[in-house]
Amino acid sequence: MPDSKETKGRKGDHQNVARAAQVIDIIAASGPNGLRMTDVTERSGLGGSTVHRLLAGLIEHGLIDQDPETNRYLVGLKMVSWTAAALSRYGLAPYADASLERLCAATSDTVYLSYRSGNDAVCVDRREGNFPIKTLTLALGDHRPLGIGAGSLSLLAFQPEDDRRRLLAEDAVRRATYGFDTAYLEEKIAETRERGFSLNDGKLISGMSGLGAPILRRDGTAVAALSIAAISSRLEGERLTELSQMLREEAQTLASRASDVLDAELVKRHSFRKVQT
Repeated sequence: MPDSKETKGRKGDHQNVARAAQVIDIIAASGPNGLRMTDVTERSGLGGSTVHRLLAGLIEHGLIDQDPETNRYLVGLKMVSWTAAALSRYGLAPYADASLERLCAATSDTVYLSYRSGNDAVCVDRREGNFPIKTLTLALGDHRPLGIGAGSLSLLAFQPEDDRRRLLAEDAVRRATYGFDTAYLEEKIAETRERGFSLNDGKLISGMSGLGAPILRRDGTAVAALSIAAISSRLEGERLTELSQMLREEAQTLASRASDVLDAELVKRHSFRKVQT
C-alpha cells in the first residue's frame, strides 16, 4: 500500500518520525475506545507491516498502549506527562488556574483556556460547571482554525492587522468546512474588537453559544483566550452582560499577573509558528 499524503516524499529519519506522529494522531483522535491495527492501517494509508512495526515501537516506548482484552490500541500514559510539560511551556498555567476556577464556580458553565499556535487555536484546559446541561464542545488538545468558536475568535480579532489579513486569506477553505465565510468573520472581528469580547451565538453548534475574551500581551496582541460555553438561553440579556464583563475582568487580571510570561520571547516565537495541517 502506498504511503499517505502526510508521509509521502519524506525520507529516512524524517519519514519515520512523520509516520509515528501520524499513527499517534490517528489513535488519539479515536477516543477512549481505541482502534484495531486494521483500522490504523486503513486510516493511515501505510502498509500493514509498517503499521505493525510502528505500533510495536510506540508501545515499547510507552507512547501507545494495547488493551489486552480487546487488542485495541490507545494513547499511552507517557503522553500524559508530555501533555503536562506542553501545558506548562509558557508558565501561564499556574496563573490561569484561579481564573478558570472562579469563572466555573460563578457561572456553573463550561470554561476553556485556549492558546494560539500558528494558524490554530488549541484547547489546553477545560473546567466543567455543575449546570446539568453540559456544553463540551472542545476536548483538551483540540485544534480549530482561528476564528472558529468564541475563544478562537477573540484570539483572531486581537492579532496585528497584517496577520489577521493573512490568516483570513490562508484559511478560507478550512473555515468553510465549519460554515464560516470571510465576510462573516470580518464582521465578527470588528464586533469583537469594539466590545472587547467575542460572542458565538449558535453559529457553530445550534442551541449552544459561547463568549470569549483575549489574554493580551502589553502590545495588545492576544496569546491566549478564556471562554465560556453554555446553552444559548443562558447567554442572553442581563446574564450575557454580566458574564461578558466577568470574563473580560478575569482575562485582564490574568494578563496583568502573567505579563512577564506573556511577553517572553518563547511565547512570541511559538505563537506565530505555522501549524502543520
